Amino acid sequence: MLARRSSLIAGMVALVAGPAAFGQTPEVAQLRDELMALEKGSWDFMRDRNFDGMRNFLADDALLIFGDGTRFNKRQMMELMADYTMVGDIKIEPTFAVRMLTPDVATLLYRVTYTSSYKGSPPTTLKVLSSSVYVKRNGKWLSVLYQETPLK
Repeated sequence: MLARRSSLIAGMVALVAGPAAFGQTPEVAQLRDELMALEKGSWDFMRDRNFDGMRNFLADDALLIFGDGTRFNKRQMMELMADYTMVGDIKIEPTFAVRMLTPDVATLLYRVTYTSSYKGSPPTTLKVLSSSVYVKRNGKWLSVLYQETPLK
Protein backbone atom coordinates (compact mmCIF):
# COMPACT_ATOMS: atom_id res chain seq x y z
CA MET A 1 0.00 0.00 0.00
CA LEU A 2 2.84 2.40 0.87
CA ALA A 3 4.61 1.69 -2.41
CA ARG A 4 1.36 2.34 -4.29
CA ARG A 5 0.86 5.67 -2.52
CA SER A 6 4.48 6.64 -3.17
CA SER A 7 4.06 5.89 -6.85
CA LEU A 8 0.84 7.90 -6.98
CA ILE A 9 2.45 10.85 -5.21
CA ALA A 10 5.52 10.70 -7.46
CA GLY A 11 3.27 10.64 -10.52
CA MET A 12 1.27 13.64 -9.36
CA VAL A 13 4.45 15.59 -8.52
CA ALA A 14 5.82 14.76 -11.96
CA LEU A 15 2.63 15.94 -13.63
CA VAL A 16 2.71 19.24 -11.76
CA ALA A 17 6.43 19.70 -12.36
CA GLY A 18 5.90 19.29 -16.06
CA PRO A 19 7.83 17.52 -18.79
CA ALA A 20 11.12 19.31 -18.05
CA ALA A 21 11.35 17.29 -14.85
CA PHE A 22 11.83 14.16 -16.92
CA GLY A 23 14.43 15.57 -19.29
CA GLN A 24 12.25 14.68 -22.25
CA THR A 25 13.96 14.59 -25.58
CA PRO A 26 12.95 17.16 -28.19
CA GLU A 27 11.14 14.38 -30.06
CA VAL A 28 9.03 13.45 -27.03
CA ALA A 29 8.33 17.12 -26.28
CA GLN A 30 7.22 17.57 -29.90
CA LEU A 31 4.95 14.53 -29.63
CA ARG A 32 3.53 15.90 -26.35
CA ASP A 33 2.59 19.12 -28.12
CA GLU A 34 1.19 17.24 -31.14
CA LEU A 35 -1.01 15.04 -28.96
CA MET A 36 -2.17 18.01 -26.90
CA ALA A 37 -3.20 19.77 -30.12
CA LEU A 38 -5.23 16.67 -31.03
CA GLU A 39 -6.72 16.57 -27.53
CA LYS A 40 -7.71 20.26 -27.63
CA GLY A 41 -9.25 19.57 -31.02
CA SER A 42 -11.39 16.81 -29.51
CA TRP A 43 -12.79 19.27 -26.95
CA ASP A 44 -13.58 21.62 -29.83
CA PHE A 45 -15.33 18.76 -31.66
CA MET A 46 -17.55 18.24 -28.60
CA ARG A 47 -18.27 21.95 -28.19
CA ASP A 48 -19.03 22.45 -31.89
CA ARG A 49 -20.82 19.10 -32.31
CA ASN A 50 -18.36 18.26 -35.08
CA PHE A 51 -19.33 14.63 -35.67
CA ASP A 52 -16.89 14.05 -38.54
CA GLY A 53 -14.01 15.48 -36.54
CA MET A 54 -14.79 13.27 -33.55
CA ARG A 55 -15.35 10.21 -35.74
CA ASN A 56 -11.86 10.68 -37.23
CA PHE A 57 -10.30 11.40 -33.84
CA LEU A 58 -11.53 8.27 -32.04
CA ALA A 59 -10.26 4.79 -32.88
CA ASP A 60 -13.02 2.31 -33.70
CA ASP A 61 -12.22 0.46 -30.46
CA ALA A 62 -12.17 3.64 -28.32
CA LEU A 63 -13.42 3.66 -24.74
CA LEU A 64 -14.27 6.86 -22.85
CA ILE A 65 -14.77 6.90 -19.07
CA PHE A 66 -16.07 10.10 -17.52
CA GLY A 67 -15.77 11.47 -13.99
CA ASP A 68 -19.18 10.16 -12.97
CA GLY A 69 -18.19 6.63 -13.98
CA THR A 70 -20.15 6.48 -17.23
CA ARG A 71 -18.49 4.55 -20.05
CA PHE A 72 -18.95 4.96 -23.77
CA ASN A 73 -17.62 3.21 -26.82
CA LYS A 74 -17.19 5.14 -30.07
CA ARG A 75 -20.75 4.56 -31.29
CA GLN A 76 -22.23 5.58 -27.94
CA MET A 77 -20.04 8.67 -27.81
CA MET A 78 -21.22 9.76 -31.23
CA GLU A 79 -24.83 9.34 -30.06
CA LEU A 80 -24.12 11.29 -26.85
CA MET A 81 -22.80 14.27 -28.84
CA ALA A 82 -26.25 15.01 -30.26
CA ASP A 83 -27.62 15.89 -26.79
CA TYR A 84 -24.44 17.17 -25.14
CA THR A 85 -23.68 20.87 -24.78
CA MET A 86 -20.38 22.43 -23.76
CA VAL A 87 -21.01 25.70 -21.93
CA GLY A 88 -18.37 28.43 -21.81
CA ASP A 89 -14.64 27.97 -22.09
CA ILE A 90 -12.70 24.75 -21.77
CA LYS A 91 -9.68 25.48 -19.56
CA ILE A 92 -6.75 23.12 -19.99
CA GLU A 93 -3.95 23.80 -17.51
CA PRO A 94 -0.55 24.49 -19.08
CA THR A 95 1.18 21.69 -17.15
CA PHE A 96 0.69 18.51 -19.13
CA ALA A 97 2.86 15.55 -19.90
CA VAL A 98 3.19 12.58 -22.21
CA ARG A 99 4.44 9.10 -21.41
CA MET A 100 5.65 6.89 -24.23
CA LEU A 101 4.64 3.27 -23.65
CA THR A 102 5.95 2.06 -27.02
CA PRO A 103 6.89 3.99 -30.16
CA ASP A 104 3.23 3.70 -31.25
CA VAL A 105 1.46 4.12 -27.89
CA ALA A 106 1.49 7.22 -25.69
CA THR A 107 -0.49 8.55 -22.74
CA LEU A 108 -1.26 12.24 -22.40
CA LEU A 109 -1.92 13.54 -18.85
CA TYR A 110 -3.47 16.91 -18.08
CA ARG A 111 -6.00 18.84 -16.00
CA VAL A 112 -9.06 20.46 -17.50
CA THR A 113 -12.06 22.41 -16.23
CA TYR A 114 -15.23 22.40 -18.30
CA THR A 115 -18.93 23.04 -17.98
CA SER A 116 -21.46 20.87 -19.78
CA SER A 117 -25.10 19.96 -19.96
CA TYR A 118 -26.82 16.81 -21.23
CA LYS A 119 -30.33 16.87 -22.67
CA GLY A 120 -31.02 20.31 -21.28
CA SER A 121 -30.06 19.49 -17.68
CA PRO A 122 -28.59 22.30 -15.56
CA PRO A 123 -24.93 22.93 -16.51
CA THR A 124 -22.34 21.21 -14.34
CA THR A 125 -18.73 22.37 -13.98
CA LEU A 126 -16.07 19.72 -13.50
CA LYS A 127 -12.35 20.01 -12.83
CA VAL A 128 -10.71 16.71 -13.73
CA LEU A 129 -7.41 14.97 -14.14
CA SER A 130 -7.55 13.49 -17.63
CA SER A 131 -5.55 10.78 -19.28
CA SER A 132 -5.78 9.93 -22.94
CA VAL A 133 -4.11 6.94 -24.52
CA TYR A 134 -3.20 7.30 -28.18
CA VAL A 135 -2.11 4.65 -30.65
CA LYS A 136 -0.44 5.27 -33.97
CA ARG A 137 -2.20 3.29 -36.71
CA ASN A 138 -1.39 3.67 -40.39
CA GLY A 139 0.75 6.71 -39.52
CA LYS A 140 -2.06 8.52 -37.66
CA TRP A 141 -2.48 9.06 -33.90
CA LEU A 142 -5.93 7.95 -32.70
CA SER A 143 -7.54 8.15 -29.27
CA VAL A 144 -8.28 4.68 -27.84
CA LEU A 145 -8.90 5.53 -24.18
CA TYR A 146 -10.03 8.69 -22.41
CA GLN A 147 -10.45 8.61 -18.63
CA GLU A 148 -11.07 11.45 -16.21
CA THR A 149 -10.96 11.63 -12.43
CA PRO A 150 -12.73 14.52 -10.68
CA LEU A 151 -10.50 16.84 -8.63
CA LYS A 152 -11.72 18.60 -5.52
